[in-house]
Amino acid sequence: MKSYAALLSLLLVLGAGLHTAGQSEIFEDIGLGQEQYDYDDAGAADDDEKGGKHEVPSFNVQPMVFNPTVGETVNIPCTSGTKYDSALLMKRRYFDDSKAEQLISGDTFFFVKDDRYSIQDNVFTITNVRKSDSGYYSCTYQTPDMNINVTHTLDVYFSATVKPEHKIIEAIKGDKADLDCNADGNPKPTITWTKQGGKMPSGEAQERGTSIIFEEVDRHVHGTYECLAQNGVGEPAKGTREVVVFYPPEIRTEKEIVHTGNGDKVELVCVVHANPAAEVQWTHDNKPVDRDTMAEVHEGGHRHLLTIEQVSEADFGVYQCSASNKYGAVFEEIKLTDAPSAPAITSDPHSAEESSYTLTWTTESYYPITAYTITYRKTKANESTDEPGEWMEIAEDVAEGAQDAGPSRSFERTVADLERATDYDGVLVIRNSVKPSADVTFNFSTRKETAGGHRHPNAAASASLSASLLSLCLFRLLSIASQ
Repeated sequence: MKSYAALLSLLLVLGAGLHTAGQSEIFEDIGLGQEQYDYDDAGAADDDEKGGKHEVPSFNVQPMVFNPTVGETVNIPCTSGTKYDSALLMKRRYFDDSKAEQLISGDTFFFVKDDRYSIQDNVFTITNVRKSDSGYYSCTYQTPDMNINVTHTLDVYFSATVKPEHKIIEAIKGDKADLDCNADGNPKPTITWTKQGGKMPSGEAQERGTSIIFEEVDRHVHGTYECLAQNGVGEPAKGTREVVVFYPPEIRTEKEIVHTGNGDKVELVCVVHANPAAEVQWTHDNKPVDRDTMAEVHEGGHRHLLTIEQVSEADFGVYQCSASNKYGAVFEEIKLTDAPSAPAITSDPHSAEESSYTLTWTTESYYPITAYTITYRKTKANESTDEPGEWMEIAEDVAEGAQDAGPSRSFERTVADLERATDYDGVLVIRNSVKPSADVTFNFSTRKETAGGHRHPNAAASASLSASLLSLCLFRLLSIASQ
């Protein structure tokens, strides 16, 4: 009779609230006649009249959390210390809809058909678990008076994925651009961003976060970014986000002034960045470069070259490199000259000498430097006025053998007969066999000592201290000698 009672318990759970006639049809379908049902029901009533009581079901397991990885097997226990007549029900609620409940099984009968499910000794087994198996699993004994249950949590771990694997984001310079790494995985993956071929625009080697936002893109943002999603389960997942930035041309020249001479070979370089690629043109003194002349144009990557194999007088002047695309146009100028470059002063402005100053400088010239002129004056004529002193001049010719081979050349000249502790203003101009350079102004001073030959206060203090120490030592020696 107990097997009938267990089955009846299950059917009563499923058919609670049904009409007696409806129950009879269910019983007939499983081979139980109405008479047998009435007999069992009457028998149960007899048990009650005799004072017998049904034992209240219970479980001997506590709620548990299971974290299998996709493809593994999980065993969910619904065990108890005693066998009960009531049917053991297995119910499931999904994480994203915990109110909707699905009845999986009653005892060994499955309402959800899945070959991966099995029950043995009140242990519910799922083989080859899937992400969709995650949820709350409740072992339940349902009686007319109460529900007794224990609920386990099945949280299936699975490796990270990124969708889409590749995405193109287009933006115009100044626009905002968002890079999202739509990663899925359990546990939640951590996201790391890197830029192919270099550092992130921030200067960092990598950045973390599900997304990166560029408020105002420029050409430095342009490129392919990789997001790496990993959660410790399986292999990390990768996704690429290609940022295409459209922007007007940007130009820089490697040299603004090129110093050369007749017969020399020169290259004028113009570096252009643009997207889409810019159309680059060269002009000479506002006229298009004649490709039938000695000039040749080379375009390779971002560097655009104008090569002149043999410079002549007609080649000197101002060259203009212009670039344009649909977003804008820009140009830069390069001056081709046979004049020496303005001298660059390399000496310290503060002389170590009291009455002289050694001036050193460098220049760039295709032709040898033939002469230089140094003019100088006191910044203040005397202590009682702010007016400058009179100009003095040193003009000298330079022998070709007394200088470095070009085009970089170095020189020095000592200016003598200067006043002590005095500030001076100077002007330097040089020339080669063809032209003079631009003037360069500079300042210098002789060693800072006060007028009258007194040393700097720090030096005087140091001397005073030395004298005091010497006196102390002599006093000590005399004291020892008198003992």
